[in-house]
This record gives sequence, structure tokens and C-alpha cells, in this order.
Amino acid sequence: MLPSRILFLFMVSLSFSVLADNTVDARFSALANSEPVPLNDMVNGWDGDYQQGELAFADVSWDIAFSKTLMFNDQVFGRARISKGYRMYYYLTFDKETADYYRALEQKQRLTANKKLDLTVKHFESPSVSVSYESPEFNYEPFATVSAFSLKLNMYQPGHLQFGEVKGYAYGPTTDEFSANIQYRYDQFKLPLLEEERNIDTRKGTAYTLDLGFNISTEQWQLALQANDFFSQFNWQQVGVTQVCVQSFFASAATNNAVCDTVGGNGRSDVKAVSESIPVSYQGLIKHKGHDVSLLLFKHAAFQRLGLEKGFQTELGRFGVFLYHPQMVGASWQTDYFFIQYGADTLNGSKARNIQLNLGVNWHW
Repeated sequence: MLPSRILFLFMVSLSFSVLADNTVDARFSALANSEPVPLNDMVNGWDGDYQQGELAFADVSWDIAFSKTLMFNDQVFGRARISKGYRMYYYLTFDKETADYYRALEQKQRLTANKKLDLTVKHFESPSVSVSYESPEFNYEPFATVSAFSLKLNMYQPGHLQFGEVKGYAYGPTTDEFSANIQYRYDQFKLPLLEEERNIDTRKGTAYTLDLGFNISTEQWQLALQANDFFSQFNWQQVGVTQVCVQSFFASAATNNAVCDTVGGNGRSDVKAVSESIPVSYQGLIKHKGHDVSLLLFKHAAFQRLGLEKGFQTELGRFGVFLYHPQMVGASWQTDYFFIQYGADTLNGSKARNIQLNLGVNWHW
């Protein structure tokens, strides 16, 4: 109910402004990366090509919005945008040896050595309501520069969640011998090591994240910085919480870094209130306007990349080509009414480990 009330009050407040340059737009954004296996295998089972890796990341969202320029007495006070959409977020980090263990477990293979188990997962899905504000441009004539800033408040009611940590060791040559400490918060139980656990009734949570942006430019250069989810707070009043130390007989008899004191499972599952957060996504751009060449940076905790883009202005709009490290090549096309951008590390979608897709359409009057 709270996001709906905020939306209503925001729309009422805008109704008292003198309005110009109204826009209705729809956007879709997807960024995904998987180091050990292709993205398709990360979702459906580790059956494809495998390499040691340490993370998997996906952030997918779409929304539809109404925005307008705010003016009073012929003076621009910025631009406001209100949107309703949906977001799916997934961030999984793990030790390279943990990836080796999970690959052997999925393929029913034997281990060549003992493996360290160290894994952290953050995942939620939720409808969203967002309110954003872009400031007018501020001119600094002595320095011949122009700057602006942006603020965006995102409000969620997340239902599906998976947050947890696993730490311990697996003992070869089979995948059945292990000692692991598990901390797990969930609405659907998905731990293959504890299949006897059942799902429980949970309630949707409430969440808020704040995005910040800053832009400064001269006649030839532009610098832009963006911090998405700069502040994040996720709260659930009723979710499943499992805290358990699971250990096989061999692990307890061995002295190889066993983390549990007893054989079997020692812990409990409850229904509790929990609070979580997600890492900040930092984006940076340094652009030479005359040559339309940009240096691009992105960092989300352990996932980071560096890119270069070249743009070309034509009668049909702006075309761009970009290259990212690690392993992504793509292109974009932008006009006054739509925007398309796609990049990947291979033309074979089922084999892709890195994908970026952005779509946008708008109508303004």
C-alpha cells in the first residue's frame, strides 16, 4: 500500500506545476554474466563447457513511465519521472574450488582432490514503483562547464527471495563427504543437501533502494557517474530461516578442516523477520564529444568491466559499436523515439556467458 500512496501523492503534486515536454516511455534492461558455465547452463544445469569461475550475476528490469519537465514562470526546475515495473536480481559469488565441486555434483563425477566450499547468494524478484528527479543544468561560466544531478527512489514488494552463505569443505573422491555451515533465508527451500526440508508460508516484504547520478561537461568533454542501489534495505516479516551445520561420517572422522562438531545435521529452521541488502552498482563514463568516443566503466562488487564505445551520427540516428573487457562486443541504435543496444561474447546465444540488452521506446509531446 505504501508505494501506491507515494505514487498518488507524487502525481497530485505534479498536477500543480506548469508542465512542458511530457513523455511516456517503456524500458527493458538486462545485464548478465556467468564465469564457470554459459548463462543457459547456469539456469538449467551445468551441462555445457566448464571453466573455473567465481561469480554469476544478473540484473533484469522493465518498466513503463510518465515524465515531464517542471517549469514555473518560464524557469525550468528539472524533470520528474514516475514508473511502475518489475525487477529480477541475482548475485552469486563462490570460491573456484566450490565451482569444481558443484560441477562434479551436477555431472555425477568424482573429485580429484578435497575442495573448499565458500558461497554467497543474493536473489530477489519484485514489482517496483520508482520516482526520479533530474535537476536542471547548472552553468559555471568562469570554468565553461555545465553540471546536473539525479535522484531515484525505488520501492519494492519482494516475494521471492534466496539469501544465504555456505562455508566448509568437501572431501574427495566422491561428492557425498563434506562438512559445511549453512546460513539460509528463503521463501522456497532449494538446498539439494537437505531435501527433506519443506517450503513454508511467507509474506511479501518491503524494500527501498536509492540511485544517485552526477554529470559534468565542457564543450568537448563529458564525465558521468552513477551509483545504483547506493542505499538498499530489504525487510521481510515472515520468511524461512535455516541455520545448520551438516557433516558426513568421513568428514567428522578426518582432521581435514571439518567445521562441525558432530556427525549429521545440527541446527534448526524457523520463521523469522529478516533484513538484507545488495551491493552498489557503479557506472562511469568519460566521453570526448567531438569524436563521440567514450570510456565506460562498471563495477558491482566482484563483477567489474571496462569498455570503449564509438558513435556515428547519421540521418537515421546515432549508431554505436562497443567493446568490453571481459569478452563482450556489441552495437546500439538510438533515435528520438527508440533505443536498441545488444552485446554478447558469442553469436550463439546458448553458449553466451556475457549478455547486455537494453531497449527503450518513448512518445513525447
